[in-house]
Amino acid sequence: MTDFEKKMHHDGRLYGWAMLIAICAFPFFASVRSGIWPDFKIIWPGVLTMWILMASYVLSEMIAFPPILGPGSLYLTYITGNLQNQKIPCALSAMSIAGIEAGSEKANAVSVVAVAVSSITTTVIIALGIVLMQPLTPVLNSAVLAPAFSNVVPAIFGALAGLWLLKEFKVSVVSVVLCLLGILVLKIDLQWVLLGGIALTIIIARFMYKTGIIKQE
Repeated sequence: MTDFEKKMHHDGRLYGWAMLIAICAFPFFASVRSGIWPDFKIIWPGVLTMWILMASYVLSEMIAFPPILGPGSLYLTYITGNLQNQKIPCALSAMSIAGIEAGSEKANAVSVVAVAVSSITTTVIIALGIVLMQPLTPVLNSAVLAPAFSNVVPAIFGALAGLWLLKEFKVSVVSVVLCLLGILVLKIDLQWVLLGGIALTIIIARFMYKTGIIKQE
């Protein structure tokens, strides 16, 4: 591990814990000031259900995204949020434009810049959205624009997926077919198909590489 990566891990953990404390501080001090505390006997079943539902997504992200983003941008992404629908597309797009292979030190540096700029842009847009929310609400809720907002994430990932699927077509076809079989035939929940699809794709790609079906460029 290089000195740069060590510093990224040190700073990332520090800022991550600081953000967690900041997020928890408001409800804690609000409860202290008001004297009203949540009844954990009531909320615990819902919290446990959410943990179970999110477990597969978190595991999938922690397996799939670190090799793409690198340590610095990964910490920044989890602190600022909007990982799948913004930070990952921005990092992939930046690396593609720069002509850099994911996983290299150059890719890590590029993804840090891309995620940082994306985070700043998000903050500015959210601030403007808060200010303009009331006058723009009738326009955004119109029948013409409503369908567009329901398909933002598929549109982003659809545009980016084509580039990366074609990059290693043989592995991509097998992975997509397996995921579709899991969803349409076996009726497995999407989050578990995502987790299993990542694991199976890694195994299949390694098998194809060992047997000479695919080769490293």
